[in-house]
Amino acid sequence: MPRTLFICGLPGSGKSTLGKKIANKLKFKFIDLDIQILDDTGNSPAHWISAHSDEVFRKKEAESLRKINFEDDTVVSCGGGTPCFEDNLTWMLQHGTCVFLDVLEGMILRRLEQAELGARPLINENNMVESLRSLIESRKSCYDKIPHRIEPHRLSFEEIIVEMKRILPADQPK
Repeated sequence: MPRTLFICGLPGSGKSTLGKKIANKLKFKFIDLDIQILDDTGNSPAHWISAHSDEVFRKKEAESLRKINFEDDTVVSCGGGTPCFEDNLTWMLQHGTCVFLDVLEGMILRRLEQAELGARPLINENNMVESLRSLIESRKSCYDKIPHRIEPHRLSFEEIIVEMKRILPADQPK
């Protein structure tokens, strides 16, 4: 039975960067859900949110999540809100292991400041601190339901890999 690791966290927490490195080290397939949405719909998450609404985007996101082919061991880098909408967290917990990247607010702000303008449509670029804090508050109860947490700023990459191996189910023949 293939294993799936869903990497969750706030925008700018490093889900894609770390997810790709974890997948590479564990020899898992890597899927960035934002790229999957672009491939499935022809539009980026930022476009869906700005052109339509967050609600329309969340439906597309849930559809793309459920269409992923899990025939191989896979790491999925989720969007920041993926586990919080459309009953996605329940679905993800039924189909794999979920881990939350618990990153310091200051680190996230520095990354967001360096991001391309418009790349993070739910973060107000004129007031990043307030908009990030609002996002944290609105998603806290959802993120608290994710059973595994790591603080990547406190661990070496090798320690992160040890933790991933510990929380993933044992390797199973395919």
